[in-house]
Amino acid sequence: MARLFLLNLAGQLIVYSIEAKWGVKCSGSAEPVRNDRPMETNESLKIDADVLRKALRVWDSSPALGGHALAGLRIVEARRREAGYPNTLEDQGRALREVIRDAIRTFPAPANSDDIPDKSERPYVILTERFIKGCNWDDVAAQLGLARRTFFEEQALALDMLVDILRRREEALPARPAPTSPQLDLKIALDRLAELPLNTLPTPGPLPGGSLMPLGRNPLFVGREQDLKTLATALKGGETIAIGQIETAATTGLGGIGKTQLASEYVHRYGRFFAGGVFWLSFADEKAIPAEVAACGGLGAMDLRPDFGDLPLQDQLRLVAAAWQQPIPRLLVFDNCEAPELLAQWRPAVGGCRILVTSRRTDWEPTLDVQALALNVLSRAESLDLLRQHCPEADEEILAAIAEELGDLPLALHLAGSYMAPADYRSG
Repeated sequence: MARLFLLNLAGQLIVYSIEAKWGVKCSGSAEPVRNDRPMETNESLKIDADVLRKALRVWDSSPALGGHALAGLRIVEARRREAGYPNTLEDQGRALREVIRDAIRTFPAPANSDDIPDKSERPYVILTERFIKGCNWDDVAAQLGLARRTFFEEQALALDMLVDILRRREEALPARPAPTSPQLDLKIALDRLAELPLNTLPTPGPLPGGSLMPLGRNPLFVGREQDLKTLATALKGGETIAIGQIETAATTGLGGIGKTQLASEYVHRYGRFFAGGVFWLSFADEKAIPAEVAACGGLGAMDLRPDFGDLPLQDQLRLVAAAWQQPIPRLLVFDNCEAPELLAQWRPAVGGCRILVTSRRTDWEPTLDVQALALNVLSRAESLDLLRQHCPEADEEILAAIAEELGDLPLALHLAGSYMAPADYRSG
């Protein structure tokens, strides 16, 4: 009994010292203390200890963190852009994890792991051991030499302190500019689309703000000038066009003809003329399509609502679908879309979106009104150009023989060139 009394007394003294130092009132109950004062950022995102706790519980899952409300903070978006991460749920979660970790590292860490941490080091230990590492609270309390009641009080204090750090860092960033008039945006957007050239290839340029494009431009891309102009004509008019593979190429393999590379080149050359943004979605995995679509409405993309990341998936999909049906021109790329029913399901029924599909399918149902552009292999001159980019010093006859052997198939030529580039092509 005397030992228990002394432990409780020591715990109370610790609480009083923490309150005096930090100006925070600790609860007297054994349950975790909650910060009932919600924090509002300049974007009306609310954060408190409970919201933070939910994020910490999915610490090891980047997609789950990316879908959490805290991923909507400006400091998270700033970190993602600074690090050069793509705008995906996984990378938004990665950025959120780094932001929280940086905030935790502002607390003093124990200098010696063999010693019991002093009171100034306890917030760091609690946040890292209890939440990030997922240790049992009883083990962490024992590590700190705290009774159950005192441990939960200090745990609540550590969460509140972390909330305060995130709040101050978020408020230190400038607020986003207010959106301009939708009527003005539409006029500017339509004028911009009207500038899209049909007879000449525009130089590659930056994409509109809010675009989701995971693929950088391929610096080794060659040829396909007429194919790019054909796409430009079709998509400027608002039609849907599928990049298909010619039947005769099927004997060399359905893949490798360059469908995705052509779509990527089109995006980097023509994307800036679609003022509503470019959104690249992978249709390779049917189950992952809803998450791909939902990502288009989040922070860094269309940014449809400040709390978008905290909404149920079905609500996110409804908001994205509604936005895609607006008249502002957008370019949607459905990469590896093989099933007509998927195109029918996810393509907006009305609005200003243009749809670019890459697919092995060549027989699209007439009701889908798809214009199919059947790609051929590269011309011999284009094949040699591609190989020269890998092996500029190679003998012309050797390159021509390689192109002939590989049937001028773009992927095969790229692999061959990559294999030859680091070594002497005449060896062996």
